[in-house]
Amino acid sequence: ESRADSDPSNELAAESAPGSGDSADEAPAAPASKEDVQAVLQLVIDDEELTPYLHLERTDRFPIRIAGDLPPDLALTKATQPVLIVDAAEAKGGKPVIVFTEIVIQGDSGSVRYRYDVEGVRGSATLSKRDGRWILSRSRVTARSSN
Repeated sequence: ESRADSDPSNELAAESAPGSGDSADEAPAAPASKEDVQAVLQLVIDDEELTPYLHLERTDRFPIRIAGDLPPDLALTKATQPVLIVDAAEAKGGKPVIVFTEIVIQGDSGSVRYRYDVEGVRGSATLSKRDGRWILSRSRVTARSSN
């Protein structure tokens, strides 16, 4: 059962007590652990559907930058380089920043929505956890023409 009285803006709130989220996968109503969020976002940034829009060969695009309501101290990589976490305001200045607009993880399923404004791209992903590992079940990336 999920609790209807929880604040939806606080879905990804990390618990403040050290080690308190270690067995979060046993309780579906618990907030998503940082490890689950990290695994899910790593799958999204590694998605083959998104990669062509990243243009990692360009120095202004690599390493990639992400923003959104993210837990602190995420350790993500793309093409051997650490992903930089920046403020969402950077994306407004036309800078290449993947902004995660929605991250929902409940039990063994998750969904993520994002935008990459510099390429006019919107994306969504559905993920599921099987045998303790997250997998990308479905991905959709749509580009809007800018001309």
